[in-house]
Amino acid sequence: MDLLRWMQQWDMVPEKGEVVLCAVSGGRDSMCLLHYLHSLAPAYGFTVAAGHFNHQMRAEADADENFVRTFCAERNIPFYTAAAPVYDKAEEWNLSVEETGRRLRYEFLSRTGSEIGARYIATAHHGLDNAETVLLNLLRGTGTEGLGGIPPVRGKFIRPLLQTSRAEIEAYCAEHRIPFVEDSTNRDTHYARNRLRLELWPQLETINSNLTAALGRTAAIVRAENDYLDALAGEKLPAEGTAVSLAALRQAPEVLRRRMLRLLLHRLPTGKKDVSAAHIAAMLELVEKGRGTLTLPDGARITCAEGTMTFSVAQAAPPEQALHTGENHWGDFLLTVSGEVEGLTVRSWRRNDRLDVENGSRSLKRLFLDRGISPLHRDFLPVVCLRGEAKGVYLQENSSPFTLETNSETITITITRENIQEDTDNG
Repeated sequence: MDLLRWMQQWDMVPEKGEVVLCAVSGGRDSMCLLHYLHSLAPAYGFTVAAGHFNHQMRAEADADENFVRTFCAERNIPFYTAAAPVYDKAEEWNLSVEETGRRLRYEFLSRTGSEIGARYIATAHHGLDNAETVLLNLLRGTGTEGLGGIPPVRGKFIRPLLQTSRAEIEAYCAEHRIPFVEDSTNRDTHYARNRLRLELWPQLETINSNLTAALGRTAAIVRAENDYLDALAGEKLPAEGTAVSLAALRQAPEVLRRRMLRLLLHRLPTGKKDVSAAHIAAMLELVEKGRGTLTLPDGARITCAEGTMTFSVAQAAPPEQALHTGENHWGDFLLTVSGEVEGLTVRSWRRNDRLDVENGSRSLKRLFLDRGISPLHRDFLPVVCLRGEAKGVYLQENSSPFTLETNSETITITITRENIQEDTDNG
């Protein structure tokens, strides 16, 4: 396995004295990459460090961390690690477990890379990962941006294995007797990528045995064309900022208009992964309408007014807080509690929240939809909880107080809005 030509083509080889931080989970692919870079380093005078993020999702997570730590200690490779409870964070952020883990992992790598002055941050995405990404994005109905697959270089992040096959990685590990750990979740077909890899991919290879390489070539072609079209779209945008005139958007060809919107969205410090074709369609509709607001995943917000479309980040919802007897202030709301009960809190809604209703229980998301409450406002509506379980939510003006039965008394809770602000919302 020789990665040098590919790395030189994409300017991935660090200069003498520089540092590359290698993301290492302990699995075969990342251990292969760490070993290769560590072996290459003496010839070019750079240093390799390892970064391991503990997702705390599996019983063996701590053992995996210790495995990587020991491997690095035996070879004098600087080792950095961090941990976070991904399941808890996913609930708190109202995101999928996969997206939460990815975000936490990349935040750790970026932060660590900056702290140690790393020239590059290397991840172990390989040819099959790239091909699977292209196919998954196609199945989701993505545009050409998704069909470009995984970029070889994105800022400080580099993918030295991106043109390497799984067979080459396995052969390299066997030849150099590189130890690695098996991630039990890789066999869990609950995840779409695992279903694709374990069930669908072998069938597709009966049609084209070189499917991985073929999709890799397609991705490379699409990426080059995307870069060209993005450059054309960028010429029609202001050099900086997150606002553009509606006239500039309307005058641009539709194929560039979509890209102009995406490029503006990329200027925000928010995630882009969950922005779908439906969101882009809603953005285009807002351009034609010329007024109103639209909310997007991860707190992004678009406002149209006075001939300008502006992209911004919505204000964060207030944090969870305990409720006590009497008046409590949370965001724009006043919550009045008639008595004291342990474990009574108020917070914004979470994906798995449900409320008891006359005919059983309903998810808060369904209740919001039924009442016509847009995603823009949902995070700012108070949800009253007892020991973490949702018991009541503010859904409309002049709503009646609700009660909680405890072992000793009945607690009455009244929610009123303190500050009513007009806000046109088309989301």
